[in-house]
Amino acid sequence: MTTSTLPLADVLLDILRTDYEVPEDIDVDTDFESMEFDSLVLVEFAVALSRRFDVDVEDHELQEAATVAGTVELLRSKGIQG
Repeated sequence: MTTSTLPLADVLLDILRTDYEVPEDIDVDTDFESMEFDSLVLVEFAVALSRRFDVDVEDHELQEAATVAGTVELLRSKGIQG
């Protein structure tokens, strides 16, 4: 589980901006397709989230989540708070 005190959405946005170099103007409703995330990037992001939050996240779940907001809900459904 993360030790950050930031809201979960802010943590995810920070990861995307820092590690995946997405533009600063993305928000929680920007979909992964608009960020030009292909299947390989979604796999990498799923692995990064799995390691960061110590939960199993699959790339197909991120495809279904489609956005940062959807990913927050996905992580919450796996017991991650924030």
